[in-house]
Amino acid sequence: MAETRTMSLTEFLLARIAEDEAAVAGLMSGDGDPEFFWGPDRIRAECEAKRRIVEIAASVEETERALDIGSSEWAIGRASNNAEDILRALALPYADHPDWREEWRA
Repeated sequence: MAETRTMSLTEFLLARIAEDEAAVAGLMSGDGDPEFFWGPDRIRAECEAKRRIVEIAASVEETERALDIGSSEWAIGRASNNAEDILRALALPYADHPDWREEWRA
């Protein structure tokens, strides 16, 4: 019997981005549903995701300053979390998708 593999957060995001691209292509051809892509809940989720990414970027700047003043232990620990935080923020607009895992909530 084949083992079922759980989708990673990166794989989840790439699949959702591909779906968004297909939805936009459908809109461009007149075959798509504008509510799928531009519904108010989705727009609010996109805004929240972008806001969190800006906050993470600010944290990266803080980490870089800490490295400059020699606080490397704290900075290295914080820097290792930044990539995961960015992916989680990017995933927020897709929280209603059936493949979403609650552990990805930022």
